[in-house]
Amino acid sequence: MFDRKASEFGLRPKLTDEEAKKYPEDAIHPVIRTHPETGKKCIFVCEGYTTHILDMPKSESDELLQLLFDTVQKPENVYRHKWRLGDLMMWDNCAVQHKVSFDYELPLRRRLERCTVEAAQVPF
Repeated sequence: MFDRKASEFGLRPKLTDEEAKKYPEDAIHPVIRTHPETGKKCIFVCEGYTTHILDMPKSESDELLQLLFDTVQKPENVYRHKWRLGDLMMWDNCAVQHKVSFDYELPLRRRLERCTVEAAQVPF
């Protein structure tokens, strides 16, 4: 994924073979998972990271993933925050996807802080 993003954004060089050995292999996750608090089922794919569905022919996997990616990006499924000074945004990574948008003019900038709460287990 690092190299894919390096190619797409052109902001960093790709990893050398030696550098790539320092990182773990890609993770495998279910396409549908259960939210640990609500018990509701949710789609657990992301266009930026999900590459294929295991045990499915590539053409079928690609078609299904594209349908899922398109669905989560439909306007009725998207919340776009209009930032104001002092805003604080929090979201539940088990229930939503998030993506940065560079919709502000330079030299303005956003300051982001990430806080991750570690769960005892990751239920699926």
